[in-house]
Amino acid sequence: MVRLIIPVLLLSIAACSDSKSVKSEKNPFKTEQLYKGYSNSGGYLCCLKITPDNMVLFTYETAGNSIYGEHSGTIKAINDSTYHVNCKLTFGQYICKAPTLDSLTIFVDPSAALDKKSILVQYGNDDLMKLKRIDKSKLTFAFDDQLFNEYTPATILTDHTHPLTGELLTIKASFGSAYDFVQGDEVDFDIVISGDSLYTIKEDAVFQTGSFRLKKQKSWKK
Repeated sequence: MVRLIIPVLLLSIAACSDSKSVKSEKNPFKTEQLYKGYSNSGGYLCCLKITPDNMVLFTYETAGNSIYGEHSGTIKAINDSTYHVNCKLTFGQYICKAPTLDSLTIFVDPSAALDKKSILVQYGNDDLMKLKRIDKSKLTFAFDDQLFNEYTPATILTDHTHPLTGELLTIKASFGSAYDFVQGDEVDFDIVISGDSLYTIKEDAVFQTGSFRLKKQKSWKK
């Protein structure tokens, strides 16, 4: 009996060890990790947060937030230092050409997580632009061309909160441009994590931002 019990115990211990090893491989991130930096082009401030349950939050923004995006999804290990990220756009704002120059148009995709009625536009003197019309997928603002023109921008105010900073999203609005709030696009890219650095592998690896190199952070600070 003793000869039978010992092998069984050894097999049980080995099985537990293998189980722990598999669990460790599936969950390589023991604590939350936060990386921040700029795209290689210098145009986008990027941040990628990784949680112990292998979830990611990827955000990017340009100066003035004329382009702004939040992607959430998953991260999977390819080898010891290379990982595959799959994420979906949960909130995005993109600049586009104005359909008309006599009003400011803000498009809001019906699926976008944003209340159209909460959007305001403010002149440089803090007065608000007059809402001309609100439709199913857009808002149109009439403006005073002495206060909003090619030399004088305005500010779009929203009630959307940045998931990392907790700050409300504001957008610098330029004359001749329109703004489009959307969600839903999916993106895949591979990254390498080495020491306190995180970087993409291919030059065209990431939707919108292009490649980037980020540094590990203790907290998010602009």
